[in-house]
Amino acid sequence: WWLLKKKNAMFYTGFGRGDFGRFLMASNLLTVHDTAEAREVDNHISDVLAYIKSIKPPRYPHKIDGALAEQGRVLFNSNCSKCHGEKDDEYPNLLIPASLIKTDSLLYTSNYQNPEMINWFNKSWFAMGDHPARLEPFRGYIAPPLDGVWITAPYLHNGSVPTIEAVLNSKIRPKYWSRDFNAPKYDYDKLGWVYTTVDKPGGTTVYNTELVGYGNYGHYFGDKLTDEERKAVIEYLKGL
Repeated sequence: WWLLKKKNAMFYTGFGRGDFGRFLMASNLLTVHDTAEAREVDNHISDVLAYIKSIKPPRYPHKIDGALAEQGRVLFNSNCSKCHGEKDDEYPNLLIPASLIKTDSLLYTSNYQNPEMINWFNKSWFAMGDHPARLEPFRGYIAPPLDGVWITAPYLHNGSVPTIEAVLNSKIRPKYWSRDFNAPKYDYDKLGWVYTTVDKPGGTTVYNTELVGYGNYGHYFGDKLTDEERKAVIEYLKGL
């Protein structure tokens, strides 16, 4: 939620444009009983949005190696900031084409499956007035700001990668993996969930990257870094 203040579009696909409060209202309509109740909620939705925009990312709770983080900052600004933005600087709000990001396509392609719904929304109450919203499908994904990224595992838009270490090194991404949901443990060095690699898919607690929409491929930009460079970038990301 703390990322919303920087973004000019909602959702991983950048699908939601205009007033974010209208999208909150669209979800809220699933819970109200009539127009009177919906109107009451709408009168307060700007307050809800203001609260969301006031949320700040949590601080990394352990010691950060300052010298290593500085090396990581230089590497990040040279390799990552064009899409994700620099710390305390303006966030670029870039939509990255599928041909470049190469991640699983199911989410963005699903936005094209029901054009009649998009047309309805863009002509409805949600798109009217002095703070309208609209739906704009795009073949690709938004490059998110990385404030507090250390605590937002799992990664990529479909949660297919358990750690930032694996985001930056596609060769170590597990095909089938699971984590302990009863006693979850976080890896504060690799930045992500402590997970177990399993030999085959099965059950509801094993993430199977071979399923449609669950692919862990793409975002290969970190592969060109050395192991030491990746460690430095991870150290820098701890402080965002």
